[in-house]
Amino acid sequence: MNYKQNNLKTATSPYLQQHKNNPVWWQSWSDEVIEYAKQENKPLLISIGYSACHWCHVMEKQSFEVDEVAEIMNNYFVCIKIDREERPDLDALYMNVVQLIHQSGGWPLNVFALPDGKPFYGGTYFPKEQWIELLDNIQQMYHNNQAKTMEYVDSIANGLNEMEKIELKNDSDFSKNKIEDTFSFWQQQFDDEWGGFNRAPKFMLPNAWQTILRYGLQTKDENCLIQTKITLDRMAFGGIYDQIKGGFSRYSVDAYWKVPHFEKMLYDNGQLLSLYANGYKIYREQEYKNIIDETVNWLKDEMLSPENAFYAAIDADSEGEEGKYYVWTSDELENILKEEYNLFSKYYNVNAFGEWEDSKNILMRLTDDEDFCKTNNISIESLSSKIKQWKQELNNARNQRIKPHRDEKILTCWNSITIIGLCDAYQAVENSTYLDLAENCMNFILENQWNGEILFRNYKDGQTTIPGFLDDYALTVEALIKLYETTTKINYLETAQIITEEIFNQFYNYKNKMFAYKSHYDTPLVNETFEIYDNVISSSNSIMANNLFRLGKILNNDDYIKQARQMLINIDDKIENHPSGFANWINLYLNFTFSFKEIVVVGNENKDYIKKIQNNYIPNAIFIGSKKEDLELTKNRLIESKTSIYICENNTCKLPLYTIEDALKTL
Repeated sequence: MNYKQNNLKTATSPYLQQHKNNPVWWQSWSDEVIEYAKQENKPLLISIGYSACHWCHVMEKQSFEVDEVAEIMNNYFVCIKIDREERPDLDALYMNVVQLIHQSGGWPLNVFALPDGKPFYGGTYFPKEQWIELLDNIQQMYHNNQAKTMEYVDSIANGLNEMEKIELKNDSDFSKNKIEDTFSFWQQQFDDEWGGFNRAPKFMLPNAWQTILRYGLQTKDENCLIQTKITLDRMAFGGIYDQIKGGFSRYSVDAYWKVPHFEKMLYDNGQLLSLYANGYKIYREQEYKNIIDETVNWLKDEMLSPENAFYAAIDADSEGEEGKYYVWTSDELENILKEEYNLFSKYYNVNAFGEWEDSKNILMRLTDDEDFCKTNNISIESLSSKIKQWKQELNNARNQRIKPHRDEKILTCWNSITIIGLCDAYQAVENSTYLDLAENCMNFILENQWNGEILFRNYKDGQTTIPGFLDDYALTVEALIKLYETTTKINYLETAQIITEEIFNQFYNYKNKMFAYKSHYDTPLVNETFEIYDNVISSSNSIMANNLFRLGKILNNDDYIKQARQMLINIDDKIENHPSGFANWINLYLNFTFSFKEIVVVGNENKDYIKKIQNNYIPNAIFIGSKKEDLELTKNRLIESKTSIYICENNTCKLPLYTIEDALKTL
């Protein structure tokens, strides 16, 4: 291959394809490129981003599209472009480097490394002149001061080893007191007026609110229940939610959920389907059902591939402007809506509060429909009819605009998140279309991404090129468990167990009894990494620990439960002072410290019974349904001509119940 040219034309990633015409001689990451860099004795310039990243596009325009800058990069570096969504292993490694150096990180992520990939400096976005100066300083240090360069390499390697160190801890008892103290501390961070946590920018963090909602329900903690409802309401009302089409943006730049970073990510919307579904099960707010229905419709219309899987993301920018596709001038709105404009402008705050940049408005709400109707002397029925008409007219108008770019790669882990969300949505609102979407998507994963030994991460234009990482495996197992509990189809459970055993084979570390992020088949660049911190997506180790607990209960496998317990013990001392970073671990903690039930339904009507029970929010339970005695927990439980409900805890079951009403009373 000729490395003195841009070689991204053959890349599968839409993000890499965006850079294929840059004058920079970009390469995709590969062993061959690393070998070439060693032969040339050139340091690596590793630039990481993703297709929906606004500042990635800015840096491209300012520097990577400029011949003067490209010439310096090409002369002194082997330049590698990486899609962080395709290669989260490399992104995590190099992000840790930048956080070690600067105590913060972000994208675009730009890192300088030895020809073998070992890093010695990095940063995020650089304006053009600053970037040119940095390029010159780095190349001079590398060629003229090897001792200094190696000092940086060793210092960063030592720092990375400390960051990734997880020790095997001795057994300890999990206490309710500790978890109560954790939630007391967590509640101090709540934003009581606007929901979410009291900071800006404001990320939605659905995994945190799932755990807070569960704790509120199980312990009858009114503050947690009220705060979750405030958060659900405010996010639904805010500009972060696409009020016209549905679907959520990635985060809000302010504390009010008003101005979003307009990119829409599949993983956010999959998780928020689950959160709003569970919220609907508790609060029965029509608003939450609307959010579920609109978000699923948006997924079907905008994100669903012909193969029945879901695309990764939609950009924030169109025509070179962030948010241009989503915002409106008051003149535009008045011209479209005519006599309806006055009421519409009150409902969606087309006023000083809703105004953004250049007299553009972000549509958002400040109150629920009931209060709005009282204030404006209109019936709920009339308002609902008007809202439907407004949305139809504005969607028609918006469809005439140039749409933001859509990243059409398919990621196994994000699709698994969406499968889980669709199952939760089906349980909550009983729309069978949602379950069909979930099952079709899982069929795609099992037919195209799983070959019986390796689960692949990516799919684009019929190609799968990257073996999966722990999050791909763990989330696929979680989705299979969710599908089994929702449908009672035993093949989902069997596949979950097969993939779980492959996870032990490929990722398990016997020293600390955690799971590495990369398969043992891969050689680590610097060190073996273990993902334990929950972020906007839960960490792969916390997902795996929760999976093992649930699978252990369903399969009556104590070894799985003991493994989940050991993983929790290993990180137990970190939870109390940083709950948002361990939200999914706290969910597992609740399994061990509070009541957890096995709901076993045996008989011909098992699926219908489970469907009706799951219409209620019961987070502290696993569901097993069968027409026959095909699992350990269903043995000796079949009563001819009856469907029996057994509610069990700690391997002890109550007498069978025969009606859903009786089961719900007991639960």
